[in-house]
Amino acid sequence: MSSNRARLDVLVSECRQTFVEAAIKVSAMKAWDFSCPCVVLDGRTDEIKAVVIGVGSIGNLVPTSAAIDHPEVKEWLQIATEKSPEVAFAEMLDGDEERAKRFNEAYERLIEERRSGIKGLWSADDLSSFVSRSQAAFPKAISAIALLPGQEGQSHSILTFESDIKSLLN
Repeated sequence: MSSNRARLDVLVSECRQTFVEAAIKVSAMKAWDFSCPCVVLDGRTDEIKAVVIGVGSIGNLVPTSAAIDHPEVKEWLQIATEKSPEVAFAEMLDGDEERAKRFNEAYERLIEERRSGIKGLWSADDLSSFVSRSQAAFPKAISAIALLPGQEGQSHSILTFESDIKSLLN
């Protein structure tokens, strides 16, 4: 996680002007709503992308999966990351028949999402939590999402955080 923290510090520093832009917009708002600005930093490649977007539109920019909220899919992803996808399949499908059935149904939904072009970077629960945190942070802080290169077998990492508006505008 420390390399992610270092990468995040670099991204925030390099994209400070984007945070200032968001801070100005949030400061002009009288009340929080789904158009409340937040910042999305994409640092998965050397070409950093920083965008100010309404919190209600995050799902259009950061693909969201409903299928990965399913407990058996979460468990499969955990095992696949720690061991391998093959071991994860074996562990999920062997043993309790009801659990295997639930996993199979949920995994099919995940595959269907992928076929339809949804390659979720985070879950619908994660998105909902981010929106709630954005509302709680208003009007004192900008909510932000950083997409970072994956570690330990993961394709990516997502960090969410807040940045104090006063420090950005001073």
